[in-house]
This record gives sequence, structure tokens and C-alpha cells, in this order.
Amino acid sequence: MTKIIAHRGASKAAPQNTLAAFKKAKAFGAHGFENDVHYTKDGVIVVCHNYTVEATSNGQGAISEMTFEELRKLDFGSYFSPEFAGEKIPTLAEFYEVGKGLDILNVEIKTPLDNNLSIVKGVIDMAKECGVFDSLLISSFNEGVLREARRLDDHVMTGVLYDPRCEIAEKVMPDPFGFAKDVGATHLHPVFLLVDEGYLEKAHERGFKVNVWTTNQDYAIKTFIEWGSDGIITDVPDLALKILKDFSA
Repeated sequence: MTKIIAHRGASKAAPQNTLAAFKKAKAFGAHGFENDVHYTKDGVIVVCHNYTVEATSNGQGAISEMTFEELRKLDFGSYFSPEFAGEKIPTLAEFYEVGKGLDILNVEIKTPLDNNLSIVKGVIDMAKECGVFDSLLISSFNEGVLREARRLDDHVMTGVLYDPRCEIAEKVMPDPFGFAKDVGATHLHPVFLLVDEGYLEKAHERGFKVNVWTTNQDYAIKTFIEWGSDGIITDVPDLALKILKDFSA
């Protein structure tokens, strides 16, 4: 059965990458979450899409140059709606706690600006500490992140995240299955425009699972379910779950 993975939580119903968004997605019945993580200046892993906080808070600056205490004082909800005023930036541990019991906790690790891959170990170790390692799926546009994850623990699931404009496009696009095999990935995470039924068949024949992103249109969601996509990463998990339920009926 296709898994519905909430992209940055239920990000059309609550501010992205906040506990409110993840809790809403879980209440909708999502099978998993997707998020993005960064290290703070003092070594706390927090959940936020951008390297900086301007787009989703009332503050400004780079996460890597701010302490956790400084970040925690910021409002990550009011930009979305007054209803979410005072929403705080979550820690990875808080994210894992909300995600307990779900099938997939897809942690996207951005390319480290300082080329320090230590966050990969932090993500894996925290998952083990929180008891959610079996659900952890690390995805990245960065080849080094993917290789490091599998070097640290060959049981961790990893996904090659890519589109035609990403940093590894020249390596992935000619042969995504060969690249995935080379970096030891278990999953492929292509932008949905690159996927058709034949792609999914080839991936499955080679032993890879496929989670397409970011799929929000009802017709596209229905099509990928019909084609047998393993997962659909979406901003509208409530809509996707309704379509899945109708398809399965």
C-alpha cells in the first residue's frame, strides 16, 4: 500500500516544520512525516527548512550562528496565522517523539555549509535513543550525506533526493538506479515530474522503493497510487489519505 508522507507536516493546515503541523498530520492519519534539520551554534539539532529563519519566524539570521536558546525565543507560527502565534522551532527529539508509531520518519539533511557531516551521526544516534530508528529514512540532495549515513549504519534507510536542477543531477539523472546502488541507498526520492509507471517498475525490479515529491494535486496523487508508488510526499496529507481510502475501497 502507498504510504502518505506529510511534507514538513500538514504544511497547508499549520506552519511548516512545527510540532503543530506534525501533530495535525498524525491526527489526519498520515503514515509518516518529512522534515529538514540543522545544527544550532551550540550543537542542538532543530527542525527548519531553510538555513536561515527569516522566512518562517519573526527573527533573522542563520541557524548555525544562533544558540538553541536564541532560536527558541522566536515565533515560528504567526507568519502563517495568528492562530499559531508563539509556535516554537522543534528539536529533532521532539519531532521523533510526535512521530512514534509511524511507518516513516523522513529526515532530510541539507548539504552542510561547512562540509561537516557530523549531523548525520546526530540524526541516527537520536533516532536510536528515541526508539524510532526502524522508521528513520534519511534523504538528501548531497552524495556525502547519503554515503556517510550508510557508512555509520548499514541498516539505516536512505533516499536519493533529486530533481533536474539539484547538485547531484549530473550524476543521478543518466542512471538513477545505478547511482542509488553506488551510494547504498534503499529509496529513490525523485520530483514527481520525473516519474512514470515504467520508472516505478524498473525501481521495484532493482529492489528500490520510491517516494515521489511534492505531490498535491488530486489527479496526480490518484495516478501515483494506481501506479504503485511506495510513498507520496505531500503538503496535503488529508486529501491524499482520502484519495487512498477511496482507491482502496
